[in-house]
Amino acid sequence: MYLRNSITIFVSIFCLIHDFLCNSTEITSGRIQVNGVDLHYQRTGSGEHAVLLLPGALGSSQTDFGPQLKLLDKKAFTVIGWDPRGYGRSIPPARDYPEDFFSRDATDAVNLMQALHFKRFSLLGWSDGGITALVAAGSYPLLINKLIVWGANAYVTEEDLALYNAVKDVSKWSPGMRKPLEDLYGINYLTSTFSTWVDAMTNIFQKFDGK
Repeated sequence: MYLRNSITIFVSIFCLIHDFLCNSTEITSGRIQVNGVDLHYQRTGSGEHAVLLLPGALGSSQTDFGPQLKLLDKKAFTVIGWDPRGYGRSIPPARDYPEDFFSRDATDAVNLMQALHFKRFSLLGWSDGGITALVAAGSYPLLINKLIVWGANAYVTEEDLALYNAVKDVSKWSPGMRKPLEDLYGINYLTSTFSTWVDAMTNIFQKFDGK
C-alpha cells in the first residue's frame, strides 16, 4: 500500500512538473553563429510545430513579437524569434543593405533554424520580415511547413517611396513609435540605419523597377 501510494504521488508530481514546463511562459535567449554572424534568438514552447518569427525593418524578436512569444500555445508550438543581422541584439555587425539583403536575410533565417536542428518549420513575418519569409519559402520550399505574412511588399511603387521619404527623418516620428527603437539602438544608429533602409528601397525601385 505504501509503495503504491508513493508511486501515485510521484506520478502526480511528475505530471504537474511536465504540464508546468509545457505551459511555461519562460523565454530563453541564445546566440549562434550563422553565415559568419552571431545571431541572437529567443525560444519558448516545446511543441512539435516549429515557428520562426521574422520582424520588420529595424525590428527585433522582442520589440515586434513580445505577445506572440508569451501567448502562442507552448504545447503546440516551439517558437523561435530572431534578430536579423544588424538588428536588435544581433549587433555587430552594423546593419547594411546590399541589393540582395532580402535574400541574405532569408538564407540567414533558414540556416538559423537548421543550426537549431529543425528539419521543417513555419514562418510568421511582417513588413520586411514578411518579404524575407516569402523569399525563404520560394527558395527553400521543402523546408517550409506553413507561411503567414502581413504588411509585406511584392514590389516597391512610387507611392511607397513617397511614404518612406515622408518618415525618413525619425525625429518626426511619434514618441510612441520612436521610443522603443531609440531605447534599443540609440538615436544615432536608429537615424542612420533607417535612412539607409529608405535609400535601399529607393535603389530597388530605380534599378530593378521596384521588383
